[in-house]
Amino acid sequence: MIVGKIILLQLFWFAVVLYSKSVPLAVFILIALALFAGDYILFRPKVSAGRFLFLLMLFVISGLINDVLLLSLNIPVLGSYHYESLPLWIIFPLYYEVIFKKFQDLPTWLVSVIGGIGGAMSYWSAAKLGAIVIAPEKENAYLLFQFIFWAAFFPLSVKMYFKEDYWNSFLDKTIFFSFDKTGFNRHQKKFDESFYPVKNPKKILVTGGTGGIGEQTGMTLAELGHHVFVTGRNQQKGAELERKSENLKFISLDMSDWQEVYEFARKSEILEGIVFNAGGMPEKMTTNENGVELQCASQLLGHYYLLYWLKKFHKLKAGARVVWVSSGGMYLKELNIESLFHNLNYNKVDTYANVKRAQVTLVEELAKSPEWGDFFIVSMHPGWVGTDGLKEALPGFYRFMKNRLRNAYEGADTIIWCLLSEKLPQSGKFYFDRKEVSPYISEKYVPTAAQRKELLQRIQALMPL
Repeated sequence: MIVGKIILLQLFWFAVVLYSKSVPLAVFILIALALFAGDYILFRPKVSAGRFLFLLMLFVISGLINDVLLLSLNIPVLGSYHYESLPLWIIFPLYYEVIFKKFQDLPTWLVSVIGGIGGAMSYWSAAKLGAIVIAPEKENAYLLFQFIFWAAFFPLSVKMYFKEDYWNSFLDKTIFFSFDKTGFNRHQKKFDESFYPVKNPKKILVTGGTGGIGEQTGMTLAELGHHVFVTGRNQQKGAELERKSENLKFISLDMSDWQEVYEFARKSEILEGIVFNAGGMPEKMTTNENGVELQCASQLLGHYYLLYWLKKFHKLKAGARVVWVSSGGMYLKELNIESLFHNLNYNKVDTYANVKRAQVTLVEELAKSPEWGDFFIVSMHPGWVGTDGLKEALPGFYRFMKNRLRNAYEGADTIIWCLLSEKLPQSGKFYFDRKEVSPYISEKYVPTAAQRKELLQRIQALMPL
């Protein structure tokens, strides 16, 4: 059957090369697509359907680039060629399982040479059979062009087809296929720790623990036997959570009310873990009683002041782990300190991203200070999670992404891992799907030393009591 497949593919190659001038291009494209679909059904390649389709798009785009460059360089005789090779690019992925899999473990340079020679000879054969007309004086340029193109393209295509790490790296760079549910499904294949009910429970605080990721975090920790304190403003929901688990206690707390936060810290039990999760996006500009915008007052300042006061009152056990739940939304936001503390043009999404960027920056700075050397302080982002909070704050995004959003358990997974993993997270670092990642997509988004200093000064200056 494999031999028959190779013969069929070669016959199709000859048909396209010999009859592309007399048979409409659309006919050959339809036949090529039928061969592509039939191959997946009959031979079931080891790659996923999504990856197989992606390879189809990669090859078609590569073929178009090849043709556009050829034509722009005036290598074919004018009017002798009009993208007739496109159907051949559609079927090219079908050769990989039966022929090219032998190349996957060869040195890249050797695969590059093989690809360059093979590609050049294939196009040279097509020219000799009349599929494309090349003037004699441009034959060398034609062969050189194809050698260079295929020497670059072929090793890349082999890696994309056979090497899981290259495929995953590509998907992660798209963001879309990384932050969504499919990203978690891929990443969890490399998770090497599971968590089970414990004999020596820890006392752990989760702010914003009455819904979404915070609720799931609190309930999961309680199910594992830990003593969990969840804070929030919804007392009815808090009471419901207490009824669900004897290991969970609800405490009413508004993180933007710093006097309330102070009293909570003063009376708190000694904690071994904290999750700073509380956060929302008020539709309109709102301030706390100190005149600070609410998102900044609660998610940044309120959380830091709570941490500071817990340490001051000796309510943090040495080695305690502190997890700040940030957001992937901050990736495209530069830190704007003036907007944090004097928000004159309030936009809920922009403000949220700015506050989350400030959280990550603060964590980096705390990790540098000997004052916090006894604790493990990290930040993370949970990916795109389908919570009620997201639905209310960004209804359009929620509707568009609904079937691709992670559930609360998937969003909480890295938080749990940061708290409980035997592999100590490194203070100041940023985590996503149990892996340390950079919180910056480019140097443009890295706060300057002056910004970092000013952020700390402003936070300290506003601290009451």
